[in-house]
Amino acid sequence: MNISHFLQKITQQIRSSNRCSLSTIQPVRPFIARLLSRTNYSPIFYITASEEIKRKVFRQIESLSFLNQDGMMAIGVDFEEKYSGIVLQKTLREKKNLVIVLNVNELDQEVVELENFMSLSVLLEKGKEYQRDQLIDQFYRMGYERKDFVREKGDIAIRGEVVDVYPPDGIEPIRTYWLGNLLEKMKYFQADTQRTDHDLEHALVIPSDGEFKTVPLIKLIMEQAHLIFWDDVFIENTHLSHIPQVITGIVSRGDLPEMVITASRPPSFFGEIPKLIDELKENNWGKTYLIFPSEKIELFAAILDEEKISYARDIKKPSQIFLLKGFPAEGFMLPDLGFSVFTTQEIFGKDFTKPSKKRAESPIEEEMVSSLQPGDYIVHEEQGIGIFKGIKEMVLEGVHRVYLVIEYAAGDILYVPVESASLVQKYIGSGDVKPKISRLGKDEWGKAKQRVAQSIQETAQELLEIYALRNLEQGHAFSLNSTWHKQLELSFPYIETPDQKQAIIDVERDMESTRPMDRLICGDVGYGKTEIAIRAAFKAVMDGKQVALLAPTTILSEQHYLTFKERLKRFPVRIAVINRFKSMLEQKQIVEGIKNNEIDILIGTHRLIQKDIQFHDLGLVIIDEEQRFGVMHKERLKKMKSTVDVLTLTATPIPRTLYLSLTGIRDISVIETPPEGRKPVHTVVASRSQKMIKEAIQYELERKGQVFYVSPRIKSLMKIYEELVLLFPECQIGIAHGRLSGPDLEKVMEKFYNAEIDILLCTTIIEIGLDVPNANTLIVDPATLFGLSQLYQLRGRIGRFDREAYAYLFYPKRLTHEAQERLDALLEFEGLGTGYKLALRDMEIRGAGNILGQAQHGFIQEIGFSLYTRMLQEEISRLKGENTETNLQTTIVLQENAFFPNWYMKQENERFSYYQRLLQAQKLNDIEDLRAEIEDRYGRLPREVETLLKITTLRYYGKIAQVDTIEEKNGEIYIGAPIEVLVSLNEKFRNHGVKGLLVNYHGKQTLRIPFQKLNSLLRLFDPMVGKG
Repeated sequence: MNISHFLQKITQQIRSSNRCSLSTIQPVRPFIARLLSRTNYSPIFYITASEEIKRKVFRQIESLSFLNQDGMMAIGVDFEEKYSGIVLQKTLREKKNLVIVLNVNELDQEVVELENFMSLSVLLEKGKEYQRDQLIDQFYRMGYERKDFVREKGDIAIRGEVVDVYPPDGIEPIRTYWLGNLLEKMKYFQADTQRTDHDLEHALVIPSDGEFKTVPLIKLIMEQAHLIFWDDVFIENTHLSHIPQVITGIVSRGDLPEMVITASRPPSFFGEIPKLIDELKENNWGKTYLIFPSEKIELFAAILDEEKISYARDIKKPSQIFLLKGFPAEGFMLPDLGFSVFTTQEIFGKDFTKPSKKRAESPIEEEMVSSLQPGDYIVHEEQGIGIFKGIKEMVLEGVHRVYLVIEYAAGDILYVPVESASLVQKYIGSGDVKPKISRLGKDEWGKAKQRVAQSIQETAQELLEIYALRNLEQGHAFSLNSTWHKQLELSFPYIETPDQKQAIIDVERDMESTRPMDRLICGDVGYGKTEIAIRAAFKAVMDGKQVALLAPTTILSEQHYLTFKERLKRFPVRIAVINRFKSMLEQKQIVEGIKNNEIDILIGTHRLIQKDIQFHDLGLVIIDEEQRFGVMHKERLKKMKSTVDVLTLTATPIPRTLYLSLTGIRDISVIETPPEGRKPVHTVVASRSQKMIKEAIQYELERKGQVFYVSPRIKSLMKIYEELVLLFPECQIGIAHGRLSGPDLEKVMEKFYNAEIDILLCTTIIEIGLDVPNANTLIVDPATLFGLSQLYQLRGRIGRFDREAYAYLFYPKRLTHEAQERLDALLEFEGLGTGYKLALRDMEIRGAGNILGQAQHGFIQEIGFSLYTRMLQEEISRLKGENTETNLQTTIVLQENAFFPNWYMKQENERFSYYQRLLQAQKLNDIEDLRAEIEDRYGRLPREVETLLKITTLRYYGKIAQVDTIEEKNGEIYIGAPIEVLVSLNEKFRNHGVKGLLVNYHGKQTLRIPFQKLNSLLRLFDPMVGKG
């Protein structure tokens, strides 16, 4: 029977009785609904018993398009989204072949009535005239809130001739460009980058807030639905009293004729790929559709090719086995149609969620620059550290000049021309330590830079020598990945992020080389470093080598042991763990086992590097958080690491600029992308309240989750324990801290890991290593006793998977002055604000210290992170014999008005950011990109900005020509450069009809030429450097 005959049979039965009961397994029902949407029964309302089933059904309908490619559309309405009812009604009007999926609890919703709502909306049309100011006032009345930049739904921003607006029903915000009252053009743009996407001819702007006429959703369903598709779980298990009366009448009267569709669930393989391969070779399932996420499909295709199993990727090609891309929730087998559908649920025992289209966040360095505010510490490369007081504009000799104002010690003020802004960076240090303000005219700053330069030279030299020696050593070249390795990769129950995938490639390439690997993997907590370690360890074991994994804490070593055991359980790999939880007898057996080659992978704390541990054939050492080990441990590690491959993992991030500086002298892989499906942690900073504590814990327990409750002092744990017992007498509450004996601590942690404990009351012992997917609420009490970096790591314990996570940072009602300052920082820590970025920056600078040595940490503090990194980069380039002239900046002083007018770009920090970015432009393309971005965000460029961009282009030409200065004075142009450059320029200028003269100007040999307008200067320099 083909699909058309199958569908005909179903529709005949529905027509004959008008209503019937569909008897089949749950995964088949969405498939039937999808088929019926092709008929006159569309639109179909599919009603489920719960939100969870609703999401599953929606995915199932959406993902089965390969079975009938009919252009149908599935809608899963999210009633938590504002005006989702409007989106639903608009879709019902505009689309055919619809299946709308709802859960039963949504049936009593009131939705905004479409006609009334539309009459209060505004239709914008390109090329049409409006009263612009009146229109903006109307947007305010519609509930839109003015912001500097549109970030969220309901925001509006006005910048000169540009008006941005983000309607509540919009996928992206809208940017409108005006010429007086004429709407010249409209574009969608991305809220995170502020860059536009594609043009719009018209757009409907709906109200953001207000009182509107509503209509019951059930009335809408009864008017619009051609078929109501009930989930039979709902009919069997839901109390009908919760259903609106009109629906109750439909469901409950009389017995329904039954329509039976024979179906079964496919067998489950739980990652046993060899078993699945054997079944595919026999092929007793008829046509078999194996559906994988695109990230896994090539891997499985390679295994099928190796096993010589024929298959097709195209549904139209003749085959019994099809390998297809998709994300259906569950598979099914339909004998009547002669086919079976297998998903990741049956193959791996794991449901893969569809990846979101995630955009990379801006680098923290850029964000920190653009966040420069008056009062911030600032570093002038030549004058030292001062306090930024703002931007001052002055008219001198008829020319508009822009200056950065910096205050130094003794109240001295320095005015820095904006064309010299490349000499200035925001001071970024670590922790709460305030930098020392420099004194103008003194040599203190010069001496400080000399000290740092000397230290940087020694550090860079040492790094290069270590790298060179490592290159000379010969180690074991590991074999290429086997079929078993591919099976291990395929069984990974998540989709690797691009960063994680690249890190795996880096590690495998290192291991297959004869040069011993020494690679550092940097990545936030939960970003997939452990999986990289597992793949590397498996590769080593497959070559008959042993692996040592060193962890800083007993808890983390146990966690790694459990993770390694679970991932490698299908392979003949012998794994053991050694730490203080093990008895003396157990430790003795492990020592013998590792010596006699009876253990492949040994995981442990510093116990692993004691003298009695003798490996039979060690091939790989994995070190987790090396900086947490003491000096003696590190010395022992050095001996252990000398000729074997080494993989170091750290959750302490390193700055991207440092990472790029070290390219070629330190092998580093950075994982910056969060895993798919991982949701941000909601952070609440509040005064301690028993009511809030109770509500937070209650919410987590009601969704069958677990809670971390962290307090810094052991003595306060018992008091909190007594409070929690009174609030939650039926809960299992565990206590964990560093003074517990090994076996007792292990018992508590194991119980919490296995969900036998609901609330874990603990100290910061969980800061490193504990990974409990089911624990997604964190309470820190009081948070004022923790540093931002600690809070950053503690918060990383939750939100590891696809469930919403909540962090509550409580502070006491009475605060000391110091605690109040901490609280101010905490309040900024909420969300992803400045405090969060400062915490991350603090962590990054610690990361720099971990790589370069802790002595460098002090030097970073002394001159600021940005300048330190640049000096390091220049020194490394010098030692490697690379060109270091790229930092030459041509200073240009012309009698031209070149600046960002306040009316055009209102935010001072934005103006400063763009001045810096223009000065840092390395190519003509960079300047053109900036031109496009500024015009895109702020509208048509004023003459002053056009001039500024031309001067930036001239500065680039001057840099290429190795020119130091181009200055206009008394109606002539003076060009400063090395004498050989001046001679060459003079000769080339003469070819363009411009006669120059070498003169002494301000004590230096300079080329003087007659006055040239800016465009003429650009033409003069242009032929010498070319374009692009």
